Amino acid sequence: MSAEAVLAVLLSSFLHALWNLFNKGSEDRWAFFLAQGIVAALAYLPLAAWFVVSYGVPALGWLWVVLSVAAHAAYAVYLLRAYDVGDLSVAYPLSRTAPVLLAAWDTLAVGEPVTFGGVVGAVLAGSGAIVLQWPSIRTHGLGQVLAAPVTRYALLTALFVALFTVLDKQGVRFFHPLVFLYFVSMGETSVIAFILGRGVTTRLGAEWRRNAVRISATGLLGGFSYLLILWALAAAPASYVLGLRQCSIVFGVVLAHFVLREAETRYRLLGALVIALGSALIAAYG
Repeated sequence: MSAEAVLAVLLSSFLHALWNLFNKGSEDRWAFFLAQGIVAALAYLPLAAWFVVSYGVPALGWLWVVLSVAAHAAYAVYLLRAYDVGDLSVAYPLSRTAPVLLAAWDTLAVGEPVTFGGVVGAVLAGSGAIVLQWPSIRTHGLGQVLAAPVTRYALLTALFVALFTVLDKQGVRFFHPLVFLYFVSMGETSVIAFILGRGVTTRLGAEWRRNAVRISATGLLGGFSYLLILWALAAAPASYVLGLRQCSIVFGVVLAHFVLREAETRYRLLGALVIALGSALIAAYG
């Protein structure tokens, strides 16, 4: 990866952790997620329209938009469910273990060879997930921790992160990254609005009154954050980009400790660092 791509992914990682902090700290996370999606749609509309006029919209590209919308929407649903039932410093790192799944995809579906570094990275990432919840494992046992809703929802989130990374890699072959991101974000936001149903307007209004500044910041910075990732995906292998982006889990745990005052972050930070190291090994050698 070039130095520019590395810096772009690191900046994206911090911004991603920041918007997850804002969402977790909100009172109505589903309404917050929808509101920031609406802000992003309005803010980026002129730029997206300009790129559509300039570059056009290829018919075949719509297939990747639809598939990616489905994966992004599933990611959003399970991430929000994880935040509803668990701490940011648990749910966020577990939801970012996608490099292990992406490495498995590259090996099984694409036929990439298994490497020693990749295997070590996968073992480290799995070990980090255990260290992350070690106090709970000691108290309740591994089986109960694995069966806990926050663990299930966070790992399902990771599955869909891996899936939409593969899909987005294909999508940016047909669209300018900003246009692809815009269409996918619009679709994802529409799915969340449909899930919220009849009470959506009331919930949006209430959350906006409570959190207008953070919603606006998330809507603007969240789109920019993932645009950086799409730009990097167009210039570097997906596994490299996704692996480096795992630095966001360290940012997330640190923010959870100092801003949300979550407990047990000593083990969670250590687990996050181990997961990040494992992900980096997968990116470099997997």
